[in-house]
Amino acid sequence: MYLIKVPSASDKLVKLFYLDRLFVPSKITIVPDQLTSRFIHSDWNMHRSLDITQPGNDKTHMKKSSKNTKHKRMYRILLPAILIVCTLLVLTLQECRPLIPPMDDTYIHLVFGRSLFSGSPLSFNQGEISSGFTSPLWLLPSALASTGGTEAAPAVLMGFSLIAAALALLAAGPWAGLLLLMTGPFFFHASSGMETALASLFVIVLWKSIRDETMLGLRPFILAGAFLCRPELAILAVPLIMAMPGRSVRNILILLAPSFVVGILWIIWNLHAAGLLLPSTFYAKQSVNWFSSASSGLPGLLKNLLLVSPLLIFAAVASIIGLFRTAPSELRRKNIALGSFPILLFATSLLLQPNSFFQMRYYVPTLTATVLVAGYWLSGLQRKKLNTLLLAASMLPGLLIFGERRAEASCDVGAIDVDPADYLSDIATDTETVASADIGAVKWITNIHILDLDGLVTPERLPGEDTEDWYWIELNADYLLAFPGQYSNLVSEAGESIEFLAGFGSRSNVICGEDSVTLWRIF
Repeated sequence: MYLIKVPSASDKLVKLFYLDRLFVPSKITIVPDQLTSRFIHSDWNMHRSLDITQPGNDKTHMKKSSKNTKHKRMYRILLPAILIVCTLLVLTLQECRPLIPPMDDTYIHLVFGRSLFSGSPLSFNQGEISSGFTSPLWLLPSALASTGGTEAAPAVLMGFSLIAAALALLAAGPWAGLLLLMTGPFFFHASSGMETALASLFVIVLWKSIRDETMLGLRPFILAGAFLCRPELAILAVPLIMAMPGRSVRNILILLAPSFVVGILWIIWNLHAAGLLLPSTFYAKQSVNWFSSASSGLPGLLKNLLLVSPLLIFAAVASIIGLFRTAPSELRRKNIALGSFPILLFATSLLLQPNSFFQMRYYVPTLTATVLVAGYWLSGLQRKKLNTLLLAASMLPGLLIFGERRAEASCDVGAIDVDPADYLSDIATDTETVASADIGAVKWITNIHILDLDGLVTPERLPGEDTEDWYWIELNADYLLAFPGQYSNLVSEAGESIEFLAGFGSRSNVICGEDSVTLWRIF
């Protein structure tokens, strides 16, 4: 190893360098030193060796570098391959039908995707425009998947989300990618057919663009894409502005312009479709007081976060503290921006969904950012590989539990959503209407008219003083498909105007909230 000596009045030794950006002026000299075995990088957490080869050893250094590059490529390819193989095993070894996704919302995306090829685009019921979607970008793969037909389309859309998850692993890099692969909720949603994995990919790309100071010209469009994937990802504009080189009003406006344009267009559509500024799904899911939802949901949320891995949270906290305490002023903005990713995403998710419903779906982008900052900290330790493997091993129990939930969720959705839809398709006609709680599979399979009891696509049922009551449902629907416990007040109000037709039970209450659903005929 060598020390670098800079000729100056004080003749001090240079000890701080930029990782991967070592700038060597022509006036410096390199002298051997027997006591020093490494340099400390100026970034607080990157305690990495700076190997400077002696003259004549260039070929050996190049061979070693080429070998390391091949290993990194192998690891990057290996992680997506493991994800795909494990997901296929979970899907094929489960007892229920493997083509069923773990979320009824997957079918909702397929219905909206199918509408893009109809004469009434962006409608759930034919001829009725709707604002009941929160991921406009995911409508594109949903539309492509819908061409596969009623049976195959869910599997195709699940394949698209699996591809997005594989790309996220590739983008994260070998070690952070390993931690992401071991993250239970990420694995759960990797093949859900939802936009969750794509949201994780956007988080990784934006985080790495700040870390590596790349893609400056593309950041406005990547941010807009993230916003269209999940609206809450718009919060990532904050760290992007924070880390912006040559920050000015003009540069900030350029960064925000694409997101602002698509946001205005989205608001216009929401007003046109439902008379609301935001998608109707937002109002339906925020029907419960936040404090009430938090008091009942936070214990489960905390349990699931600890289940992922307590060590991951510790590593992320240590990384964030270190990033925020960076001494060199030229690194402070960037490091604070990197450390703020998991904080901002968690705060936004907690504000919108202070619970662990939907198997941590809204917290997967937060966990992705947590993995990135934890990996950033681990890469600065002397035994980077060993520590990363130990952290990954600590995440194995949580991965197995969420993997089991993934299989159970498909069984749950199959029993509570798909089976009733199949039954209803045999007895209902195209001219009839069903008032339903879970609307995705019912609409996708039967294609009959839907009255949404939760207000996702039927604004008349949005919670509030103007909510249409049972009389409105009785006048406009022929069937009622609902959870008897959750909608007990509605069933009581219906009284003798409904007749029991069939009941459907689930062996695993993972997604739907209840283990049974009932179909009634409305007179």
